[in-house]
Amino acid sequence: MSHFTKCEMKITNLVALKRALEDLNLKFSETKNEQGVEVRGWKGQKLSAEMSIDMGQYDIGVVKNEAGTYDLVADWWGVETSNGTTENDFSEKLNQRYAYQRVMIACEEQGYNMEAQKNEEDGSIQLVMKKWE
Repeated sequence: MSHFTKCEMKITNLVALKRALEDLNLKFSETKNEQGVEVRGWKGQKLSAEMSIDMGQYDIGVVKNEAGTYDLVADWWGVETSNGTTENDFSEKLNQRYAYQRVMIACEEQGYNMEAQKNEEDGSIQLVMKKWE
């Protein structure tokens, strides 16, 4: 019986995902030469994924789905009991940093630079971008 379950997040940009993971100081490994990386689960179960996020004793896998986007797959019970991080907490933090990095990448591609950033009390982030012409 598998303990791996999926958390659908609509991840489409692996560069933004990697930057978000770095923002959160999370270690990860990624596939090389199209060989999947190992994701550790309950009782030594393993899963192959595009990326593996190290959460201590257990990992969170980034797996490409049929739609071409990526899902997070993990033994969430194991991650929570060994690391103290719930699926909901992890996905909320990652979603915010992922969205932030998607905006930053889109702005960089259009020639904008960040002038200022303000973290609001409600958790939102206000960015001021400028483009030099």
